[in-house]
Amino acid sequence: MEAQERIETRKDEIRYRTADQRRMVGKFLAEKVCKKWVEDFADQETGEVISVERTTILFEGGKYIDESLAQSICFHIQCGDIADVEVSNQRRIARPEKNYYLRPYTATAVIGEKRKKFILQAQSAAQAIEVVTDYIELKYTSLFVVDSVKAMPGCIILNDRFRSAVEEVEGGNEAGEETPDGEEEREDTKYYKIAAEITALPLEGEKEEDTPRPSSYDFIVKTRDIDTAKAVITAWINMKMKKKAEEDNREARTFEVSLTAAQPFSLSAIIPYAFCVAYKETETITIKP
Repeated sequence: MEAQERIETRKDEIRYRTADQRRMVGKFLAEKVCKKWVEDFADQETGEVISVERTTILFEGGKYIDESLAQSICFHIQCGDIADVEVSNQRRIARPEKNYYLRPYTATAVIGEKRKKFILQAQSAAQAIEVVTDYIELKYTSLFVVDSVKAMPGCIILNDRFRSAVEEVEGGNEAGEETPDGEEEREDTKYYKIAAEITALPLEGEKEEDTPRPSSYDFIVKTRDIDTAKAVITAWINMKMKKKAEEDNREARTFEVSLTAAQPFSLSAIIPYAFCVAYKETETITIKP
C-alpha cells in the first residue's frame, strides 16, 4: 500500500521571530528582510525639518536559510540593521496583492431563515466579509451565515437625493452613503440596476471627431423610478465632470445619459460608505535609496 503524500497547509505552519543563528538554519524566511532608517531633510524655503523613512531590502522572503545565509543575517543583526527575522518551516513566496481602493461588492447572507443581499465597498473579498459580518451583527438579531461575496467591477452606487422634484436634483453619491435626511426610511424608493451610455456633448466650435467617444457604465441606484434614476445619473455625471474640469482649469463639458438596460434590483441595504471606510487599509509610503 502506497504511503499517502503529506499535505501541508497554513495550519501546519510554524512561524517565529529569532536572532539565534541555530534556530534559523533549516528554515525559510517568512517575509523579506528590510533595513529601515529615518533621514531628516530641511526645507530650504521654510527651514522646516521633514523626517522621511527609507528602506532597502537585505534578503527576499522565501529563501532557504543555510549556514551561509544565517551568518549574513546575524552580521546585519550585530550591525544594528535589523533586530531579528521571522522564519517559517514552510516556503511561502506568493503574496496577496494589496489593493488600496474601495470597490463595490455584493454580499448575501442567510439571516435566520431569510436570505438578505447587501452592497458595500471594500478593498478585497476577505475584507467585504468582515464588513458585512460587522454590519449584520449590529443590525439583526438572528443567527446568520455569509454565504457569498461577489465583486462588481465598474459598478457605480448612487442614492437619490431628491426630496421634492426632479428639477431640484443636487447630485448623487457614488460612495453609497445615506443622506442625513432619512433616505433609508423613505418608502417611495426602490433599488434599480441600470446600464447607461454616457455621451459627451461637443464644446462650442469643437469638431465632432474631437469629442470623446461614448462610454458605458453600470449603476445601482436607489430612487423612486427609472426616469428619476436617469436624472440622478445625469446629475452625478455632470457634477463629477464639472469638478474634474475645475481641477484641470478647463471648460466643463455637458453629458447626456441613455439607458440601455434597467430593471429592479433585489437588495436589502447599501452598507453606508462611512461604515466601509472604517475597514480601509492605507498604503504606507517609504522611500528607497
